[in-house]
Amino acid sequence: MKAQQHLVALSLILFMAVTMFLGWWTPLESMTYDMWFRIRGSQVPSNDIVIIGIDDESLAKIGRWPWNRTVHAKLLDALSEARAVGFDFTLPASSDPTEDNSFAEAISTHGKVVLAANYTFEKEGNDTFQVLRFPASPLLKAAKGLGFVNFPTESDNIVRRVLPATYERERPFPSFSLAVGMTAQGIPMQQLKISNGHIQAGTMDIPWVNQRSPLINFWGPAETIPTYPYYKVINGIIPKDTFKDKIVFVGPTSPLLSDKFQTPFTRSNMVLQSSHPSSGVELHATALECYLSGRYYAQAPLWLNLLAVILVGTTTYIISINQKRWTGLLSLSGVTLLWIFLTGLLHVHAHLWINLVTPLATGFLTYLAASVFNFITEELERKKVQHLFGRYVSPTVVDQLLSRPEMVHLGGQRVDTTILFSDIRGFTSYSEGRTPEEVVGRLNEYFSRMTQVIFKHGGTLDKFMGDGIMAVFGAPIADPDHALHALEAAKEMCSTLEEMNQGWRERGEPLFNLGVGLNSGPVLAGNIGSEERMEYTVIGEDVNLSSRLESLNKQYKSRIILSERTLQYLTESATRTGQLPVRVDKGDMINVQQTSTQQELLQYFQLEEMGEVSVRGMVQPVKIYTLPAYNDN
Repeated sequence: MKAQQHLVALSLILFMAVTMFLGWWTPLESMTYDMWFRIRGSQVPSNDIVIIGIDDESLAKIGRWPWNRTVHAKLLDALSEARAVGFDFTLPASSDPTEDNSFAEAISTHGKVVLAANYTFEKEGNDTFQVLRFPASPLLKAAKGLGFVNFPTESDNIVRRVLPATYERERPFPSFSLAVGMTAQGIPMQQLKISNGHIQAGTMDIPWVNQRSPLINFWGPAETIPTYPYYKVINGIIPKDTFKDKIVFVGPTSPLLSDKFQTPFTRSNMVLQSSHPSSGVELHATALECYLSGRYYAQAPLWLNLLAVILVGTTTYIISINQKRWTGLLSLSGVTLLWIFLTGLLHVHAHLWINLVTPLATGFLTYLAASVFNFITEELERKKVQHLFGRYVSPTVVDQLLSRPEMVHLGGQRVDTTILFSDIRGFTSYSEGRTPEEVVGRLNEYFSRMTQVIFKHGGTLDKFMGDGIMAVFGAPIADPDHALHALEAAKEMCSTLEEMNQGWRERGEPLFNLGVGLNSGPVLAGNIGSEERMEYTVIGEDVNLSSRLESLNKQYKSRIILSERTLQYLTESATRTGQLPVRVDKGDMINVQQTSTQQELLQYFQLEEMGEVSVRGMVQPVKIYTLPAYNDN
């Protein structure tokens, strides 16, 4: 069973690793990646980058978009002291060349203006081509730099990465945000280098591992980067020195211009958390903040995520496999909270994105596997206990054993018990001349009543031996008062037989008599046999002595005979419970002399000494006692 359990857990871990490799868990992992940004909250960006937004107010003040390009020329006059200015919107040839010339002159005068190009996809027949669209020629010639504005979105239409650069006509071509940064630092476009692992432009070193776009650090939701309305800048409401030595991005922020993107901060309810989609111009500004600060996010490599799956899954399984249901659930909760804390810590402080969902799902599945197998094992143990003891002990004892199935094991353990042997007197003569059905019916009636008595006093039915019964008190459930309970059972067996004889007498049927032998001491108790078939029994010298004492009843014409060893345990029980003032230390035997103390002891238990007898197989004679009140008169 254990080997099968381990194999199932290993298969589950392997399954989770394969499904992670196939990308089945990517959507959920992306959601948790976004979640960490929202938990972290907004951060304060540098004061070097600002945005001039073409917002709703500006559209209302200036007019319908697109505006006359002389308006942009006026804006550049207000931004004359800016380190660099980037216009994040396309500028195709105008219907009025005068506008282009006026704007081109302003661009040239400023000297640090970057314009936007964009990639489009066009079809020609059955073929689709990627085409780069440039600004109007006069504007392009006047500009200091040019960059593409396209953003890569993932399968859920959320922007988490940027594309810093690409190749155009076999030459490195920067993104719009990178081009603005290079212009601000005075880096010629010819110095842009792309290699496996890095994109370098002056002091900006951008990770580019396996041509994988870097994860950018989002400072917060929309408008986290300082944003000023376009109309306030050109009307002088905002002073010119506000933009001195600043890197300025100019672009649409109004929803009417459809330049909005989902980011990790807009995955949750926009209304409740006021997290609107971010404008494209703010994404460019955010990307440049990362380029200048070098604060990117890194996605954990595949091997590390695989290791996380194996580690969390194995840890949860090992912790849960040998624990009870509730403690296993607490262990799972502990591992879950620990892994959530660790991944959150790595995200916030180390900027490392390591999988959260897949390892936790693996841990849950392995916990579930361990729980199922533990449940099956417990049920098998319960059935084993019921099979072994259901016929031997009372339902109360079975319930105790079911609550502690570990008590049932092949082999044995040494315990103190009292063994009861009983036998029907004259059963052989009764059987003669009667049909088997009649004999068995009478015997079953007798055994049923006697078994009830034994169970009532906490005894274990060891076996039926012809017309005899062997019962054990003190095993498999330990009982410090086993001798007292065995004696009470013997008394009630005699009383019960009298009741049964009364009924048989009234029916005109033959009567039964019985003899009971009691002896106490340490025995070897356990399930004796093989894994396929075993029986619970006790073996040892004291078992044999009990059987010998039972057979003496015929000789002494008594019904109950018990040994001095049983009397010792009876005395200990009565002394411990305060019922008897006599103290008999463990291991001591009752003095052979008839002292007043012993007389009180015998009187208390209604016993009468019968002397010493030699028992076959034992060196020393054994002192025996009987209960005169129960003897057959």
